[in-house]
Amino acid sequence: MKKRKSFLTLAMGAMLALSACSGGGTTSTDGSSSSSSSSGENVNFRASSGVSDKHFWDRGFFQPLIDRVEEETNGGVTFDKFTAGELVGLGTEYDALRQGTIDVAFTFMAPYDPQRFPYTEVVMLPLLESDAHIAATAMSNMMKSDREIQDGKTYYELEFAEKGLVAFANPPTEPYVLSTTEQTFESVDDFNNKIRMRTASRVHEILSENLGITSLSMPITDAYDSLSRNALDGIFYNIPDWQAFGFDELIKHTIVGANLGHFVGHTAMTQETWDSLPKETQDIFTNAAEELIFNGAELAMSETKLNEESNLEKGGQFTHLDELNPEVSERIQKAMVDTWMDWIENLEGQGIAGKEMAMLWRDMLVEAGAKLPEEIMNLQ
Repeated sequence: MKKRKSFLTLAMGAMLALSACSGGGTTSTDGSSSSSSSSGENVNFRASSGVSDKHFWDRGFFQPLIDRVEEETNGGVTFDKFTAGELVGLGTEYDALRQGTIDVAFTFMAPYDPQRFPYTEVVMLPLLESDAHIAATAMSNMMKSDREIQDGKTYYELEFAEKGLVAFANPPTEPYVLSTTEQTFESVDDFNNKIRMRTASRVHEILSENLGITSLSMPITDAYDSLSRNALDGIFYNIPDWQAFGFDELIKHTIVGANLGHFVGHTAMTQETWDSLPKETQDIFTNAAEELIFNGAELAMSETKLNEESNLEKGGQFTHLDELNPEVSERIQKAMVDTWMDWIENLEGQGIAGKEMAMLWRDMLVEAGAKLPEEIMNLQ
């Protein structure tokens, strides 16, 4: 027994040492965690992004965040950044954080994992009028909201803190739109299950069903290949990202004027990694993230026209919702409202506070300047 006890003691000691190294910090003799930068040593974070360095998230948020943290800590915190999923695939960051493969996930994609993160996909519910800056304001406020959603807990507590995570919202996308390679929607009969649309979340799966078309969920990084092989007929996606993924070459028809929601990813790390940093470093990281979300949003907005022009040069066409056959326009608008109601019912049926979450997001949006359908405004 003594030999077994001695072995376990040594093993535990080795595990603690490895844990301290992987988190970029050191563990003191009294068991408290402190950043190694506080003792004059550098902290180096292994950080993963599932999108390329051409994506507006990288140019408008990830790299500026890295630069600012490294500068304001005088090199005490540095990052090894891996992009385009070369270290961790897009949408698999949660497990990578838990396993210690990475220290920071720049593309923590909660909407891709609604079973574990059921609330964040609320941002993909369709709206009437909004933009990336409005959505950034609403998202920033929602992350800090003290409104209770379920069991006396806030959105942030339910979605992140309870799971041992510290998270910061990435800049929201511009509104998602419906785009196809060949298909046009000149009558309601053109909405049928032969039309295969790439979707990013359960929200757009519901929207697809309400429109009468087929949803194929996949990471956006897989969509170009699927469109090229005619395995997809179109995508729900935001215009400023088209060139980054090559979609401006493939998309031929886009309906604008219908805001089919925003997408919001997060930059996240484990609570243990966060706690390894001194308070002043945490403040630097927090302040940078909360300011740069708006820089990234402005960048997305500024590049909408650039991507539209590139698509037009390659044969693309844009049709406003108001220019469609009135029956088609009505079909889309009804599907948008029904998607809110169905999403709420879906979550409530699982014992999840879908209605409270929907109303929180609605209120954050309205306060930030967005416009929503009357039916959603009347939710109580």
